[in-house]
Amino acid sequence: MIRQPSLRRLLLIWLLPAMLALVAAGGLMAYGIALRSATWAYDRALLDTSLALSGQIHIVSGHPVLNLPSQAQEILLTDRYDNVFYEVIGPQGESVAGHRGIPRPPQQLPEDGRIYYDGWFHDREVRVAALFVLREGIPLLILAAETQTKRDNLVREILTSMLLPELLLVAATLGLGWLGIRHGLKPVEDLREQLSQRSHHDLSAVSSDRVPREIGPLVEELNHLLSRLDGSLSAQRNFVSDAAHQLRTPLAALQAQAELALRRLNGPAPTQTGELRAELERILAATRRLTHLAHQLLALARAEPGGEQAMKPLDLVEVVHQCAETWHPRALERNIDLGFDLAPAPLLGHPRLLEELLSNLIDNAIHYTPAGGSVTVRTFARDGAAVLQVDDTGPGIAPEQREKVFERFHRINGEQNPEGCGLGLAIVREIAKQHGADVWLDEAPVLGGARLEVSFPPPPGR
Repeated sequence: MIRQPSLRRLLLIWLLPAMLALVAAGGLMAYGIALRSATWAYDRALLDTSLALSGQIHIVSGHPVLNLPSQAQEILLTDRYDNVFYEVIGPQGESVAGHRGIPRPPQQLPEDGRIYYDGWFHDREVRVAALFVLREGIPLLILAAETQTKRDNLVREILTSMLLPELLLVAATLGLGWLGIRHGLKPVEDLREQLSQRSHHDLSAVSSDRVPREIGPLVEELNHLLSRLDGSLSAQRNFVSDAAHQLRTPLAALQAQAELALRRLNGPAPTQTGELRAELERILAATRRLTHLAHQLLALARAEPGGEQAMKPLDLVEVVHQCAETWHPRALERNIDLGFDLAPAPLLGHPRLLEELLSNLIDNAIHYTPAGGSVTVRTFARDGAAVLQVDDTGPGIAPEQREKVFERFHRINGEQNPEGCGLGLAIVREIAKQHGADVWLDEAPVLGGARLEVSFPPPPGR
């Protein structure tokens, strides 16, 4: 099982490195400033030793001599933490006095005649202050060096005094950050609590009154989803209700006719073959009507949201070719001229649903067209949109009925059609809606009957 990440933990994980980086940067800056100030103070003290030594140098017979009493030497060289060394170097680089071997300056002395640098003396790292002086015209270099014990102690003290407060600050900031994140995520917890207390029947919109602006789009999309789900469930409930209502009558009639035929067959008087045939034909007609109704209900279920929705590029001409073989024999049986006027009409759609749409249009046109009439199926492209038209020579549909005929189980003027069930145009509208198409019902300008037109949106890239 994959462990789901915690939003609080993710926020803290992103927050902690940034805080540590800021603390480290601030600590390094403060440490550098403090260490530079301390180094400058220690270097000045070391230079004071060189200055004190320079005051004790005298020129005797043209040679420099360091006159340093033992007590003065003890004072200058005594340090609680470090060892102090000194050396006086003559004009020829010779050692005049002090500890031989102290490292010389790595570069030429600046104009003020003093320089500080690091070096090694007797395998120990030392800090050296070099001072250039003239005594009676003789150039001298005075070196004062000391080990770096107290400097290292100062570094540790600075780090300790800085790191402990910084770590405490980080801990306090993380604690406050945790509380702030918890408080900031409370609207999310409230939203979760609000949803958890709902029943599965409650698909009303989620309240967004106290929702932060960042969560607002999420709640809005959730409400849109609930609205679509409510519409889908309502359509499903309506479908089940309509199906139960429409199936009840043909099933009852089929049962009654079967029972009547059985009674006549088992009755005391012999049943005539003609009477039995008539009963069986009525049973067959009821069975066909029931089969047609079941087919139409299943087609309507596929056409509603949540049905087949896989789209692919195709042409309406291909759809017409698939349906023509099925409906030509039906048109010939009723002595109807079923013609086609086909031009390329590319679109993005589902082949099976489009075949269902066209079949319902042709079926509707053939049904209302009298014997000897005509039905014309036309496809073409208009402004990049694929257009499908079905015209007939039937009686047409009155303007006040043109919107109602798309409703489920609607019959024009209470028409009772033994073969129809009032679902054909409802299926057409549902399939068109899935494809983003528009459906119009008008008068056929040439044939004089009804014209049903479906206009599909242009395919992507056109």
